[in-house]
Amino acid sequence: MKWHLHACALAVLVACGTEAETETPSSDAGSPPADAATPVDAGIDVSDEDAIAPCGERITVERPDDATGYQLKVMYALPSDGVDEQLDTCGAIARSIAAITTWFVKESGGVKPRWDTFGGALDVAFVRVAKTDAEIAARGAYVRDELEDAVAAAGFTDPKKIYAVYYGGSSTYSCGGGAYPPTLYGHVAALYLKGLQTAQYPCASNPVGASATKPGYFEFAILHESFHTMGAAAICAPHQTMTGHVSDGNDDLMYAGSMPWYPAHLDNGHDDYWQHTNTGCVDLSKSVFMDPLPANALAPPGW
Repeated sequence: MKWHLHACALAVLVACGTEAETETPSSDAGSPPADAATPVDAGIDVSDEDAIAPCGERITVERPDDATGYQLKVMYALPSDGVDEQLDTCGAIARSIAAITTWFVKESGGVKPRWDTFGGALDVAFVRVAKTDAEIAARGAYVRDELEDAVAAAGFTDPKKIYAVYYGGSSTYSCGGGAYPPTLYGHVAALYLKGLQTAQYPCASNPVGASATKPGYFEFAILHESFHTMGAAAICAPHQTMTGHVSDGNDDLMYAGSMPWYPAHLDNGHDDYWQHTNTGCVDLSKSVFMDPLPANALAPPGW
């Protein structure tokens, strides 16, 4: 399988502190890692899709969480005129999260993100944004900011959550964006599933949740943008480049640069954002968004 986009390769970044991180794609994002398909215990049951998100059951409110504390809340959002592909209710997003969690557990040695669950299953919520796709896309680099406002307006305002949003609308600027604390504070990390519609390879050329064990472009991208929203890669990281990315290998989850993106590893060399020894620099292996919860876990800068 060949990917056609990566929102962080050949990045064009805006001034942090005034707008969301935004990036433009290269023409070729490469192929997923060969070993990503090996299933491990991701902590999300995908043996029965109906147990995850029964088709037809749509959740539009914040349900009681299985666990307390910091979590990543997964959401499906659409503009007012967006076509509903039922990614939340028929298993696509659940498979997507299961696939990236499987990869993450293998790379981290057993740690996984603290996903918001209800009744033991991934709790995916839905938001229909009041504005049209054209109105939101007209914001250019500010689509993430629009989604931040829309999620909050819908009642999703938990100060201890990152909202990982699969947005079924367009963007003229990129395929996704995230906050970057402490420079840019925010709780939304987002994918723009219909972004770059006039590009040679539109964002929509990549599927969502094609496999429950083998992550594809959007699976790596939602984790990438969520990591930005947690503060990685921090300016103090030795290979930090292009506002929150790393330069030491295009197979790194947080890579940005001139080469195609082939994500296969969680922090090459463990010296930038995961299990490093750079005291005082963001280390997401110690984040409050990890499970099991690390000792003396740390929230994102500025939270």
